[in-house]
Amino acid sequence: MTTRVGVLSVHTSPLDQPGSGDSGGMNVSIISLASRLAAQGVQVDLFTRCRGGVHHEVRTLVPGARLVPIKAGPCAPVPKAELPRFLPEFLGGVLRIAREDRRRYDLVHSHYWLSGWVGRAAKALWDVPLVTSFHTLGKVKNYSLARGERPESQERVDAEARAIHAADRIVAPTPSEAGQLVGLYRADPDLIRIVPQGVDHTIFTPRNRDEARVRLHLAGLRLALYVGRLQPHKGPDIAVRALAEAVARDPHTAQDLMLAIVGGPSGHDHGAELARLLELAGALGVSERVVLFPPQPQPRLADFYAAADVVLVPSRSESFGLVALEAQACGTPVVAAAVGGLPYVVQRGRTGLLVDGHDPADHAEAMLRILRDPALQRTLGAEAARQALRFTWDTSAREMLGVYRELLPTVAA
Repeated sequence: MTTRVGVLSVHTSPLDQPGSGDSGGMNVSIISLASRLAAQGVQVDLFTRCRGGVHHEVRTLVPGARLVPIKAGPCAPVPKAELPRFLPEFLGGVLRIAREDRRRYDLVHSHYWLSGWVGRAAKALWDVPLVTSFHTLGKVKNYSLARGERPESQERVDAEARAIHAADRIVAPTPSEAGQLVGLYRADPDLIRIVPQGVDHTIFTPRNRDEARVRLHLAGLRLALYVGRLQPHKGPDIAVRALAEAVARDPHTAQDLMLAIVGGPSGHDHGAELARLLELAGALGVSERVVLFPPQPQPRLADFYAAADVVLVPSRSESFGLVALEAQACGTPVVAAAVGGLPYVVQRGRTGLLVDGHDPADHAEAMLRILRDPALQRTLGAEAARQALRFTWDTSAREMLGVYRELLPTVAA
């Protein structure tokens, strides 16, 4: 008997380009897991809100997994803060599709707090188990806000708590998030399962640094790299300040050092962070050393990782740290803030350097330590690539299937 899972991703489509808008590691995770679960015999329907363009019609992603857009509000992009009022319409669309297609779902898996409301309702109406994943937690973000950053709403925090207490299983990517779920939300630890994210090693793999730089037209430079959405919480401002600190502290080592920023703006003040970063670089005198690139498809992104001497991940909080894992899979050492899931991904002093706190001077010193010591850079990079092999999407899918199997004993092994 075929097992069918309804996956809910209300606010962002798994097909969105990571690093732009509200898209990030969650999108990569959902589509990577869906394709591999389908290969293991699970039928997966990914429900997401219709936003026009490629997101307006049902499409098969791989045999056994399809993307199902739901009309909820305008079939166009909508600010995330306005989405809660469209959740009942989204739920109605999911129920209608299931009825018209005569599909019965054996389990519902919601992603992010907005999907949690829909997941709770679907669980009750279909009388099926609910698995929930959050990817980020509102309380965690509010405890680690950047200066001037807007806090997450009480509506979000309350919705997360309700989803946690309705779920039959809660999936966390790291022990750190599991602890936060228990400590901040009083989640039942017996219901939490840790399923780390993975990386596609057919794409993210070590390659020749000089050749990668030539392909990116960055030959002859030393390169620090930031990848991610341009929002204060991800810390791109810390990367720019760390660059300026490095230049001031060690002009010789940093004489040809550039910072490549790969990502797009997101959030309520769409585009304002980009302007702030450019203004900051100018004020610090490093405008000519900062190069901005839009979000990149994964094969091209792998070239950026390979081209870099060091990848900076200065996030103020991080549920997992997929950028750090992808960089390490390409053999590039990481300098990351020691927050959230990043110490789980980056092994201090073995695959990269962890920085306690967000002082740009400390991040600059860690970066310079790698740039000054080619042998250390090679050692860290080689061990990073080796350790990254522990994380694969096939393993993640097998572990997720194990979570489903706990709730549905008939799921095929």
